[in-house]
Amino acid sequence: MLTDFSKLETFLTVVKEKSFSKASEKLGISQPAVTQQIKFIEDYLDSTIVHRKKNGIRLTKEGQILYEIA
Repeated sequence: MLTDFSKLETFLTVVKEKSFSKASEKLGISQPAVTQQIKFIEDYLDSTIVHRKKNGIRLTKEGQILYEIA
């Protein structure tokens, strides 16, 4: 069960900021830590939730569902 709400907070911040690096600045953690937390959620759900793009991120269908639930 995903009970570590800091990981969900990180996910929500990534979505809001549309960037891993901007989310890391906002949260005061390193960009690799943000990546690691998103990967943890993806591994837990056995699904990709974020597509990384040059100019930001895009949620997958599964990511959009998680965002609506969170």
